[in-house]
Amino acid sequence: MNRSDFDPVSLEIMWSRLINITEECWITIWRTAFSMIIGEAQDFGCELLDANGESLAHSPRSMPVFNLTLPRAVRGLLEHYPAHTLQPGDVLVTNDPWICAGHLFDIALVTPVFRQGRVVGLVGSIAHCSDIGGTRDALSAREIYDEGLQIPPMKLYRAGEPNDDLLRIIRQNVRKGDMVLGDIQAQLSANRVGAHRLLAFMDEYGLDDLTPLAHVVQDRAEQAMRDAIAAVPDGEYCYAVEFDGTGVPQSLPVRVVVQGDELLVDWSGAPPQVERGGINCTLSYTAAHTVYTLKCILTPDIPSNAGCFRPIRVQAPPGSVLNCRYPASVNVRLMTGWYCAPAVFGALAPVLANRVQAFTGLPMGAGAYGYENEERAFNDHLFQGGGQGAGARGDGKSALLYPTSAANTAVEMFETRTPLLVEQKGLIPDSGGPGKYRGGLGQRVTVRKLHNDGRPAQMSMHPQGLLVDTPGLYGGRPGRRANVRLEEEGRALEGRALNGFAELRRPSQRLTIELGGGSGFGDPAERALEAIQEDLDEGLITAAGLRAYGCEVDAEGRVRRIGG
Repeated sequence: MNRSDFDPVSLEIMWSRLINITEECWITIWRTAFSMIIGEAQDFGCELLDANGESLAHSPRSMPVFNLTLPRAVRGLLEHYPAHTLQPGDVLVTNDPWICAGHLFDIALVTPVFRQGRVVGLVGSIAHCSDIGGTRDALSAREIYDEGLQIPPMKLYRAGEPNDDLLRIIRQNVRKGDMVLGDIQAQLSANRVGAHRLLAFMDEYGLDDLTPLAHVVQDRAEQAMRDAIAAVPDGEYCYAVEFDGTGVPQSLPVRVVVQGDELLVDWSGAPPQVERGGINCTLSYTAAHTVYTLKCILTPDIPSNAGCFRPIRVQAPPGSVLNCRYPASVNVRLMTGWYCAPAVFGALAPVLANRVQAFTGLPMGAGAYGYENEERAFNDHLFQGGGQGAGARGDGKSALLYPTSAANTAVEMFETRTPLLVEQKGLIPDSGGPGKYRGGLGQRVTVRKLHNDGRPAQMSMHPQGLLVDTPGLYGGRPGRRANVRLEEEGRALEGRALNGFAELRRPSQRLTIELGGGSGFGDPAERALEAIQEDLDEGLITAAGLRAYGCEVDAEGRVRRIGG
């Protein structure tokens, strides 16, 4: 078939079919994964690609950062194993942060799809494995060698036969080998499903080659993005956000240049990479978060593929915290990379006010590790979200894990798989930033040990927004800061907010995690009294919190303007 053979209706159906294939891959991983971070928090993604490693479609539920890093990983693997050298049954693998998704936990598996003896497409998946070895105290890492097992581009399967040597190396270097290898098998199963479905799709439509279809869907997506960029006034738009750094706040400035139907995002002012703490980002990770934000702003209704990203360039200086050099530590690169979105939103707010959102209280995954007895270890994650930033169209959502697509993990599952009890989990009143539209609320979660068995439960967590407030947009105010504290019988065991690592040794000790609230959008004085009254009635704000809106509550519980 040629490009001209695809009428609009057929093209829409075929494009949707490709997306449905990736969704079936996603569901396969979701249903068969061993760990909570994949099966519950859904920290993974699935993609179909053409024979050159360019994206055709991804599952709508894939982790957004993987929608750009997975194609980059595929192309990196193809540089080491060109398509013409591959055999049916081969599976490629890597977790190289500079090729893949920015830290060692994210493992990419790529399966070539053969038709009539040649590669016609590829099926890829990335998933955040529950453990990759290395130190549990990620903020102490100085080099990537401290952070775990590096898997360079390799073959996990050769012509259908497993690479047992590599699988033994992985098992020996992680804390729960059965869980990690089980998750890898879930990815393998998903890739196989995708390969079978893709061949069946090609049989049904009589396609010997995906290239014409790939060109059409990618070109359509590219043109939609170019049209959206062209609608933005030409110019340079600058903004800067502060982030916690490794204990000393840093500034992250951005310059967005719009020229015709192309766009450049320049991070030239990014701070130098840090020597310790793992908050450095590889350029692929920085670009992924940057482009995802622009995709949400400019063409949210167009299915994503390689064409969407052709008109966009992202650059950051080598050796900076957004484009670090090997062998920098990168384990918790999200502590920096998650600030790319609010910087881009802030830069484009003057010209795209109805499409941007204020700063979101960032999520956190608390990892729990230890031994229930001499033989049984536990190693699971409790993912929780903060408050989404408000926008011109309404209030932010509460307890949302933006800018990821991860889910809040179920308390019941966490308690079933660890000897820990979640004593409370609830929204924090007044934590959403005031504005004409209010930021979403953060949440408070308290965890303790169940048994006084003398075995410590190690908790790793990396909260964001402990040190800095991020203003809202158009006069909106910041949300409440994050906090993590360890207490025993009401007494703080640490003199400052915890970040990185803690141990629970007795049931009397309690770890309390508070996720930040989202920032507001617009002047709080312009918020409708009916909305403020509803927030008060539902317990989202308190009587004290009314003052931020210039309001008070009367004796009958009704909200009124102060002095009104």
